[in-house]
Amino acid sequence: MQVAGELPSNRLKEVEVSILDTVFRRREPAVKYRTIDGGHPAPYPDMTDEQLYNYEMTFNVPKRTFDKPPGGAAVPHEAVTGTGRTEPHADADEPNVTALHTGGARTTTGRGYGRARPGGAHVSAAQTNDDPEVTRTLVAERIAPARVDMPLDFSKPVRTITTKQPVDIVTTRARHPLFKVLGYIGDDQVVTMFTLEGQISENGPRFLENVPQKQSLFINIYPNRSMGGRERFLLTQHDSREAADAAATGERIACIPVEFDL
Repeated sequence: MQVAGELPSNRLKEVEVSILDTVFRRREPAVKYRTIDGGHPAPYPDMTDEQLYNYEMTFNVPKRTFDKPPGGAAVPHEAVTGTGRTEPHADADEPNVTALHTGGARTTTGRGYGRARPGGAHVSAAQTNDDPEVTRTLVAERIAPARVDMPLDFSKPVRTITTKQPVDIVTTRARHPLFKVLGYIGDDQVVTMFTLEGQISENGPRFLENVPQKQSLFINIYPNRSMGGRERFLLTQHDSREAADAAATGERIACIPVEFDL
């Protein structure tokens, strides 16, 4: 006989099992995200205080969790302005790089804060001193100084290589033969020229039509004094050193022996 208000035995057993299961079963702890910028979730839930501070400093988060570095550490290479924001401190010995992202890391910014997508590691400027790979990346990102062209050493042999067959190029009016000339000083290639019918100087003869049988000649180099000239130098060619010296004028810069490989 069942008393009014009592649960059936099978229902009572289900309630007891449910209570025991609730009390004793193992549950995964809920992940509590750390927040930044007044309530936005941090990129990773298990970020330490130092990581969270470095992240907020790197991306200039307006509402920061920490006003000063956790543990009293000094802020490296940064200065706090009057508005409370931090500006990177320029250092003459270090590249102007505030953060690096290793391969696969992607970041999106918006509303004054940065958020890193899971799946990529974020490396801040404060973490680069102990990582040789990041250090090499920093060095590679330095701006290379302007390359200064070394003066040409005409004491080495000078030679040119010219294509035997002309290459037809199509222009707006007609087809013109085009010769490719590679100039070398020693083993170093110093110039590549594309010439119409082998003429390498505005006023000079066409060297392809006047190459001696021995495939060498001498070039006199002069500065171009013409006001409307497009080239810096004028070239004249001669069959021998004696002929080049005899034809030389006072403004000759050099006399260069040239060997041809046709």
